[in-house]
Amino acid sequence: MSFESEILLGRFRARGSRLLIPTLLLGLAAFLLSFLYGRLTEQWQLIALYVVAGLIALFGFLIPLLRYVTTWTDVTTARVVSRSGLWGQRYRSVSLASVERVETAAGVISLYIPGEEALELRGLPKAKLISQEISNLVAKNAANKTFSNSVLGGL
Repeated sequence: MSFESEILLGRFRARGSRLLIPTLLLGLAAFLLSFLYGRLTEQWQLIALYVVAGLIALFGFLIPLLRYVTTWTDVTTARVVSRSGLWGQRYRSVSLASVERVETAAGVISLYIPGEEALELRGLPKAKLISQEISNLVAKNAANKTFSNSVLGGL
C-alpha cells in the first residue's frame, strides 16, 4: 500500500486534427445557406435548405465536437483512466500495479492486465512518449510493490 497521494500527471485528448472534417462540413453548411438563400423561389425549397444545412451542422459538426470534448485519458501516479462517449458512458480505470506490459503499435497504446481485456488508448498525440512514461510508471510501481512486500514480509 502506498502512503503517497495520487497525483495527476497528465490529461490527454485525441489529436485536434480529428476535427478537420467536421469543421469542413460546418463550412459546407454555411456555404449552402449563403449561396442558395436568394436563389430559391419556392417556400418548400427554402425549408428544405434550412433542414439540410441544420442536419449537416448537427450530425457533421456538433456531435463530433461533443464527442471530442468529452473524451480524454488521465495518467496519474497510480492508475490510467480512460473516459469516452457523449456523456461518459465508457469509463475504464486501470491500476498501474496490475499492468503486466505496455505496447505501442501504429499509434495505439495497449495496457495488458492479467485476466482482463487490454485497455487500448487510440489517437493520442506522441503515443510513443506517453507509452514510455506509462512503462516507467509501471516499473516504478512494480519496484515499490516488491520493496514493500520484502519489508513487510520481514516483519
